Amino acid sequence: MPGSWREDGFSSLRRDNPFLSWGDVPQSVAPFVPTPVNVVRRMLKLAGVGVDDVVYDLGCGDGRILFMAIEEFEAERAVGYDINPSMVEPLREKIENSGLENRIEVVNANFFEVDLSLASVVTMYLTTSGNSKLRPKLEEELGDGARVVSHDFPIHNWATDKSSEPPHYTIGSHKIYLYCVPEAFENEIRIRRNKEEEGRWQRIRSLFLGETP
Repeated sequence: MPGSWREDGFSSLRRDNPFLSWGDVPQSVAPFVPTPVNVVRRMLKLAGVGVDDVVYDLGCGDGRILFMAIEEFEAERAVGYDINPSMVEPLREKIENSGLENRIEVVNANFFEVDLSLASVVTMYLTTSGNSKLRPKLEEELGDGARVVSHDFPIHNWATDKSSEPPHYTIGSHKIYLYCVPEAFENEIRIRRNKEEEGRWQRIRSLFLGETP
């Protein structure tokens, strides 16, 4: 059903859902705030989503990113994770009614506990603290060439794909941060390793030479 991702197609999911405030679901790292359709389109376009991509949306909410990735950008597959069961069940029904169950999957799960290694594009609209908690998992599991797109909130200590300031793209009042793996965090990992190595040698000098840091 072309266009099933449109804004008005998701209004009933929001209106009838009693669990949309932050804190209603244990372990939630962000409230459900739907990303405007024009921002979704820009996020997917910046990430260069195409026929070979598998898009993972972390905290998929009403599924608009999943539907647009498949219907408009023709991604190979789209997978959404949401910890809130009251969002997942109506979304599964919408996917089935659209005839896209072979290409869109939605999973009721904590995305901190799932394997992200098959994703070529990851989208998210979390919080600054949520992004920071997720960062080590993204660094460990995503493969080279993967892209991460974050709505409004940056991933601290990662470098965006932009070589000039500001580090984000803007659409109206919204900010979009695009990161490429592993370039986004190569320098940060190098700095961490250098600090770890320096700390190791300081401990050795302290142990054998009596030097203090």
